[in-house]
Amino acid sequence: MFRISSLCLCLSASLAIADDSSSKPARLTVAQKNGWAAYDKELKVKEDAVNKACGSALKSSYDKASYPAFDPMKDRTQSACEQAVGTLVTVCGTVDGKAAVKEALTRTVCRLSTEGTKVSLDAGVLTIHIDPAKSSIVGKEAGSYSWKSALEEVL
Repeated sequence: MFRISSLCLCLSASLAIADDSSSKPARLTVAQKNGWAAYDKELKVKEDAVNKACGSALKSSYDKASYPAFDPMKDRTQSACEQAVGTLVTVCGTVDGKAAVKEALTRTVCRLSTEGTKVSLDAGVLTIHIDPAKSSIVGKEAGSYSWKSALEEVL
């Protein structure tokens, strides 16, 4: 009886250790780290322009967890993310647009999507869903949208 319970205890401990190691995130390569640093730097430029034009304190980022196999040499989402965030400057060109951005937004988050390219707003967070396979921007109505029209629709 002692041997069986000892064996079970050892097996349980082994499974627990194996479980802990599988939950660790994959190590980023130098190319990936440099790629994310470049993406973040360029997005910060857009963020600063929006805050200046809108009088806001918006923060912008990428949902890096949504990029399971990020390859900065092949990724095609950086430009779309920057364009969407940068378009907020144009939205702030009107009194109502400026007020909406300043009051409704605290953050923008660019997320890799497999369900279409679109924007959504929830609790002050504007999520920019970018689907490289379906790059046409969609909204609530049928038809093609621009970043400006999609942003104005949720704001």
